[in-house]
Amino acid sequence: MSPDSPAVTLPPAITPPPWGLLGTIAWGALGVCAWFAVQFAVIIAVIAWYETTAPGILDMPKMANDGFLLAFVTIIAAPAWIGVSVLAARRRKWRARGYLALVAPRRGGVALGVLFLAILLVASDLFTLLLGREVVPGFMRDAYRSAQNSGALALFFCAVVIVAPISEEIAFRGFLFRGLSASWLGVSGAIIATSAGWTAMHVQYDAFTLTQIFLIGLLLGWIRWASGSTLLTILLHMLANLVACIQAAIKVASMA
Repeated sequence: MSPDSPAVTLPPAITPPPWGLLGTIAWGALGVCAWFAVQFAVIIAVIAWYETTAPGILDMPKMANDGFLLAFVTIIAAPAWIGVSVLAARRRKWRARGYLALVAPRRGGVALGVLFLAILLVASDLFTLLLGREVVPGFMRDAYRSAQNSGALALFFCAVVIVAPISEEIAFRGFLFRGLSASWLGVSGAIIATSAGWTAMHVQYDAFTLTQIFLIGLLLGWIRWASGSTLLTILLHMLANLVACIQAAIKVASMA
């Protein structure tokens, strides 16, 4: 090329559309299946180990509230769930960071997100008390006490406050929200659908607590749309779970 030749301008790269409705649901279901499969494998391995080393010592009914086991399987299974979401994004020719909206939020967005979450949590707790119900669900109380008794509180906090919010937000407000909001469901439908799906993951709670979780999911979905950042919803989810752990700690201490 001679010095006088005009520079060649390459056309801008075209970002492909997100996965469609069915593709998003299929990949989302695959992620959940991978997550459940790893959890199931870990639980079976734990049962087999107990039966081999200490036959008869394992209390099967109490396993559902075993704080150490819950924390352990949460941490081990999370990479599988996240990995499927990342794989799905890359298969669509996107960078995972962009598809999953793992971008830094604005400071103003963080402040507003924390404020809205605080208002919702306080209102929810006050309403719970007005109904004469315990603020701390029985499952959370028992799981915390179990983790405390087994010396696994650090692992429990790591799983509940850090790992679970990261994996759940990447899957629901990251991957699923991207595809569903671009479908005929639109943003409103995506917010409702991801909140409903996220709520359905918490089958250990009763209907009242599930309703509270659904409302938190609606807030997180709206914040995901308004901010364009899943990192912000991860942060807020972490704060909500931290509050839940602190409340559980206070409840367990008051029962001692």
